[in-house]
Amino acid sequence: MPDKIVNLEKAGYKPVNNDIEFIKKVEEIATMRSYRLIKLCWMTWLVQREGKMIRMEKYSSLLPKI
Repeated sequence: MPDKIVNLEKAGYKPVNNDIEFIKKVEEIATMRSYRLIKLCWMTWLVQREGKMIRMEKYSSLLPKI
């Protein structure tokens, strides 16, 4: 889901400028690292901030139920 700014450069990859190429790059990274795409999606969502707290902290009591 290319709806947020993701900095691939911090992970050592070249930046991607359009949604389709971004999706292809994330698929490539997922395959290389043996991650399912949905897992990558959740990981990026959980580390974003909501106010002063990252979502992983905010929703920690719910995570075991997901």
